[in-house]
Amino acid sequence: MQTIITAAAIFSMYLNAAENQNSNYYYNADMENGKVTTMYVYTEDGQSLSGKVAYHYEYDEQDRLVKKETMRWDSQRNQWVNERCLELTYTTEGYEVAMRKWDRNGQAYLPVMEKAVYHYAFNQVMAVNYLRRQAEDKDFTSEGGMFVMNPTEGILLASR
Repeated sequence: MQTIITAAAIFSMYLNAAENQNSNYYYNADMENGKVTTMYVYTEDGQSLSGKVAYHYEYDEQDRLVKKETMRWDSQRNQWVNERCLELTYTTEGYEVAMRKWDRNGQAYLPVMEKAVYHYAFNQVMAVNYLRRQAEDKDFTSEGGMFVMNPTEGILLASR
């Protein structure tokens, strides 16, 4: 069982969002080599659209998501401003998602203070551990965890 976020999953998410006729949001995307690199979300502001949020995606050589940056539209400065970043690293046992917040004063991402570690516990069960540290020079401590089951693996969901 392999659970990863790929370029195809991001593209599918974009198509689903863009086709939702009942949404108050409008979507646009930058694409490169068939992959969504940035997805923009807008809201209607009278007769025009206003920027709301943008997501920038980076992938590895296997088309797995390795970085997702979130940016908010700053109408005062008329530009996208970094907010946070998710960094994904993959191992043979699973993967890790680390969250970094943007430091506006330093104009750089702060060190990782929170992360989730996903690893395959046993057949069709993934363990998720949430870790946090109180300071940059402190070790990560567990904030909790859970098991996630995938009961649909190999099960036929529809038949003729």
